[in-house]
Amino acid sequence: MYKNQTQQAVKTGALFCFLAALLLAGCKKNAGDVLSSSEADALRTGGKPGNPLVPGINKPLGTWWWSVNKKDWDSYLNFAQQNGVTEIYFSTVDFSETTAGFIEKAAGKGIRVFLLAGSYVWISDRTGFINLMSKYTQYQNTAASTKRFAGIHLDVEPHQDPTFSTRRAIIMQQYIDFVSWVTSQYAGAGNIDFDIPFWLDDIVSYNGQSRVLYEAVISEATRVFIMSYRDTAEKMYDVSKEEITYALSLNKQIFLGAETAPSSEGDVVSYAEEGKTYMYTELKKLSTLCGSADYGVSIHHISTWYKLKN
Repeated sequence: MYKNQTQQAVKTGALFCFLAALLLAGCKKNAGDVLSSSEADALRTGGKPGNPLVPGINKPLGTWWWSVNKKDWDSYLNFAQQNGVTEIYFSTVDFSETTAGFIEKAAGKGIRVFLLAGSYVWISDRTGFINLMSKYTQYQNTAASTKRFAGIHLDVEPHQDPTFSTRRAIIMQQYIDFVSWVTSQYAGAGNIDFDIPFWLDDIVSYNGQSRVLYEAVISEATRVFIMSYRDTAEKMYDVSKEEITYALSLNKQIFLGAETAPSSEGDVVSYAEEGKTYMYTELKKLSTLCGSADYGVSIHHISTWYKLKN
């Protein structure tokens, strides 16, 4: 369950009772004294010294925002702001004032919002995507500047096609054809970003040449987000290093993804078992590993990250 106001009040009350006890015991500070770093952390994190909320990676930080109940939007947006999020990938088919209000509120917290959408069906049948983009374009053309999306963030995963194991080569070719078509057809849509798994090593035909698939996608996309789902910085980097190197050669920004939801593929995939403090420590290590690459971090996804243990 999410933390509610009653639980927070109890924690805050307990914390201040503890601090009051210290004062009565002779630990009273003078009026001009400054809180120690551990005391400041305690006030900021609900009485848990040494576990600050902010990851402190000093890089662009994004998060996927899938199905979130509207009543929780404010809590999640506040959490995102406290944790240094700079961009949100917002899944919606609602281009009403409700979405406009969300974008504007996020902008007030220094967070850009991208339209998050995706279906493997679009690879072979673009009808659904064309319909979505028609609504997106109409919205963008009529919304105030503070209420517009920063671009589109596409989570189109070819391996989700149930025939993938028997039609892999065909599907992967259709996939890169779709990627190329999107970036050409909707060049004025703002950023056109793509999520990709870290194993896109298939050879496809791209611009009349045989190319490695991940290179073709990085060449086409504004930015690529690698689903580098592993539970250490070294492993996240290791499964992504070829993509990072190629993006660097094109002077393109690339994002490394961290998973916070439990995975049926094993503990190595997610930070669900380790918690926030451990994950934040690992994410900071990416700076050394990625060197001069223009990279960011994206966390999947907001609701499981919000509930992740400290």
